[in-house]
Amino acid sequence: MPGVDEVDQRILMELRRNGRITLTELGKKVNLTPASVKNRLEKLMSIGAVKGYTAVLEPTFLDEFVQALIEVEITSEANLDKILLSIAMMENVLDVYRKTGEYQIFIRANFKSREELNEFLKKLSYRILKANLRRYKVSILLDQFKESGILTKKVPKNERRYRRY
Repeated sequence: MPGVDEVDQRILMELRRNGRITLTELGKKVNLTPASVKNRLEKLMSIGAVKGYTAVLEPTFLDEFVQALIEVEITSEANLDKILLSIAMMENVLDVYRKTGEYQIFIRANFKSREELNEFLKKLSYRILKANLRRYKVSILLDQFKESGILTKKVPKNERRYRRY
């Protein structure tokens, strides 16, 4: 990528692992002063390499017990950007992707209940997609092991033989 060197990439990898790392800690990891790290971070933000900072939360603390992956097949790609932005603005939605394959839209969203998921699907179908909807497929997440680069399952001490690949 233009304007991004190996040191910038190392900074980005460290931020992916820990978005709350201090400039001092980050500088130690990439062998730069905190001031140099700050300058590089400002550059990375200005070119769009760093899109923002967020916390990876356990949804049950927000009373969100149903996590769904929703794939949507549409009849036409006309106005698809507008549709994707409308979906992205929906409260329960965490991620929205345009993708290749049989289903063109991929949504990840959290809900308090199955009933709330059903209401979401009705709103998605009748208010946003309307005649543009061919069909959708919903999968409920049963368990999670990694999210946003963060390992969410702890490896038991007697099972530490698992390696990074």
